[in-house]
Amino acid sequence: MENNELTALIKLLDDTDPIVYNAVRIRLLEADENIIPNLQSAVSISRNQLFIERTGGIINNLRYRNIDKELNNWVNSESNDLLYGSYLIAKYQYPEINFNDVNEKLNKIINDLRLEINLYLTGLQQIRKINHTLYNIHRFTGDFTNIINPDNSYVNKVLERKKSNDISIAILYIHIAQKLGLPVYGINFPRNFLLAFIDEKSEDTLFYINPFNKGAIITKKDIEAFLKNHQIKSKGNYFEVCSNYTILKRLLKFLIHSYSRKNNKEKLDEIKRILLFFDK
Repeated sequence: MENNELTALIKLLDDTDPIVYNAVRIRLLEADENIIPNLQSAVSISRNQLFIERTGGIINNLRYRNIDKELNNWVNSESNDLLYGSYLIAKYQYPEINFNDVNEKLNKIINDLRLEINLYLTGLQQIRKINHTLYNIHRFTGDFTNIINPDNSYVNKVLERKKSNDISIAILYIHIAQKLGLPVYGINFPRNFLLAFIDEKSEDTLFYINPFNKGAIITKKDIEAFLKNHQIKSKGNYFEVCSNYTILKRLLKFLIHSYSRKNNKEKLDEIKRILLFFDK
């Protein structure tokens, strides 16, 4: 879109004639995301509430359209990267975030661990190295005082605040472990998301990890005892590795719970709309 046309269209966004406004809106939405800075600049100097609301709506539509496309591609890809998927979900709430910034923060932790982990260590010793670095040195923890805070589900805010829910810290843990070449995968366990350390030759689970409890090591017997004590019927998939698709779907359901508890209908509807990508 030429600058002259864009400038003329922006000036018409506060037109009180709905026919004019709808025509302008349709034309702007035909453009790509690179017109957003122009729209933002116009909003920053305007005091017209109608103009601000309409322009803000168009900016969000342009942003969401692009993120929708990326998320749809992620869902339908066989090699969907878990960290990138969680970044896309966070981008709906924080559109200015950059994946390289998110990735770089985790790379610093991974690089610290590369100096500590080697092939001569056992699986348990390797996991203890991760636990020490993640929880003791970098001070990541569960947000036990306000677990339903939506920021506990957005990867950029988790990295900033170093607080999370059980799913978000699991996503970081999986990413770190797998980048170090360790066979750590998610387990879609009820109430508390768990991880499994897999024997790559036999494909058996050697032990389980609770990332929400500072990476505590647990056994299958521990899990069975938990299910019995809480009167939860044991199911086979409680012990099986789940897909990245399943992990992000659970993250979205946690966000739905968070916004529902906060009575934020607008955000609740938005997350439900995003979840539809996973339900198709």
